[in-house]
Amino acid sequence: MMGFAAGMEMADMAWEVKCREEDMKQRALENERHAIDDARRAVDEKAEQLKVLANQSALFAGFSMVVLVESNITKEINPILLTVFGGVTASVIALMLISSLNSTYMLVAILRYDCVNRDVPFDE
Repeated sequence: MMGFAAGMEMADMAWEVKCREEDMKQRALENERHAIDDARRAVDEKAEQLKVLANQSALFAGFSMVVLVESNITKEINPILLTVFGGVTASVIALMLISSLNSTYMLVAILRYDCVNRDVPFDE
């Protein structure tokens, strides 16, 4: 009778070990899925931020261009002030367009990121 009870205990122990191993495998899979979901969420968040930044810089450049074109400049304005106004407005337009292009390029780079393998597809 003792041999039978010892055998049952060994079987129960083996069953618990097997269940524990399966549970650990399942948890590792769930952790990997959560990590992939977190990476995708982070990529989507950064992509949305860059889209907003690109749109805002394009709008700002457009409004600056409209101000430059539509402003009523009188004849008796100081030529130095007019030159400074034109230069500053032109530089704002150029910088905002550069910002918009940089945001678009970064957006392309972020969207090429592989969330599953988590490797960067660019040479460093």
